[in-house]
Amino acid sequence: MSDIRDIENEIRKGKNLEQNIPVYLNSMASLYGEFALHNLAMSLSMQLDKSEFDDTDLDKHNKELYEGLLSEIKTLCDGSPVDNKAAVERVIAIRETVRHRMEAVTAIVDDLVIYEYILNRLEPKFEYVQVEETSNDDLAREILKWIFSDDENALVNERIKTAISCLPVRLTKGKIIDLVNTTFSLYGGSDKKAIDTFDYMLRSASGMYRIDKKYNVYENVNELVDEIKNTDFATIEAQRYFDLKDDYRIASNLVSGLADELTDLQELSNALLAVLLTRQYFTLETEKACEGIFKILKSMIDGDVDYDKLFSGTEERVEKLNERISDEESVLLVIKENYKKQVEELMLTVPFERLLMTCRLCGESTFAELIEENTAIDDDYLEEVRSGFAKDLEEVLKKGGRLKNRAVTAQLLRELPVMLSSHTEVMEYVRQALNGCTDSGEKQISINLIRECYD
Repeated sequence: MSDIRDIENEIRKGKNLEQNIPVYLNSMASLYGEFALHNLAMSLSMQLDKSEFDDTDLDKHNKELYEGLLSEIKTLCDGSPVDNKAAVERVIAIRETVRHRMEAVTAIVDDLVIYEYILNRLEPKFEYVQVEETSNDDLAREILKWIFSDDENALVNERIKTAISCLPVRLTKGKIIDLVNTTFSLYGGSDKKAIDTFDYMLRSASGMYRIDKKYNVYENVNELVDEIKNTDFATIEAQRYFDLKDDYRIASNLVSGLADELTDLQELSNALLAVLLTRQYFTLETEKACEGIFKILKSMIDGDVDYDKLFSGTEERVEKLNERISDEESVLLVIKENYKKQVEELMLTVPFERLLMTCRLCGESTFAELIEENTAIDDDYLEEVRSGFAKDLEEVLKKGGRLKNRAVTAQLLRELPVMLSSHTEVMEYVRQALNGCTDSGEKQISINLIRECYD
């Protein structure tokens, strides 16, 4: 058999595709599969370790998903015949449930960020805040020094957004909607994925994104968030304020734990699904190399938690697999872009699509969608999304009180492109924001929040 590098070079040049594409696909399936099997063992060990030593248990809803994955892993390891297609479908269903639940948790987090902003601004009303005597010009220079203390443009822009979102917001409803509309216009000529992603980011930041109720299953968190939402902050009294701070703290801890659980479950499902998608295409050499990992999995399931012993000697192998994947997976995209017709003629569409899916599963984005759709759209679609968001935002700002509207505006400003560029523009904006704030307590809270971001 030719060296795989020679085969890859020939594929890039469009040579001997009938012979080279099948060999390459088998090689990549073997690489991805063995790498995923190692990840599966590591992810399972981490999950078992948490269950064993953290003296905590998964949320009941998440535990059901974990038990489903564990059942599939046991079946994979016991050597019995497996209906691969059915197993793939079951694990995909679990993975998609985890992904949608993470979206629900993210929506809850977005709500909490908005109410954290409100509670921070109420702090001077009910708690002692030491107000310093520093002039607004000196404070502005301090903030500017922090913003531009790094030469990296991306970091500078992020710091500008942070400062703007922390400073007292004085933008009118019309101004923020104009800013959103202007930003949407930048997406003219983009694809559907880019526009939908931007729309999601804005809806998420402004607390407008709502997930299907069947995925928003965390009753204890939702009760706390609803308690905060149903508060009239204009007439809030001290005891209610302190109660809400406790609700916020508890809810934040709960969603943090849920996010960690869902991330662990998604990593486990990603690795398991990648193995199921590729195993039937393993080379004999890979099957032999994987025997030890299957033994490790079975040992862990049987209760062996001596992970140092179980994983001894595997780290170097994982590093080599990762290096080979990084070197060789680019040919997948070459085939996808240039030789899909040849793949169809060779009747390799199913294994090829499985490999594309596995590539995403083994990538850096834990919650990536399995199939990436990138449809070209016209200006009518852009206008539909833009006007839909503007209408919904106007309704939110119409119903929201003064503090909530400021909170929503602040979070939107973090997602919109930086509207300031030069030192002078940033200095002038910061100075005006500070000079326009007549409440010394609110101004001090804003400064304190910005300072928390200093390196």
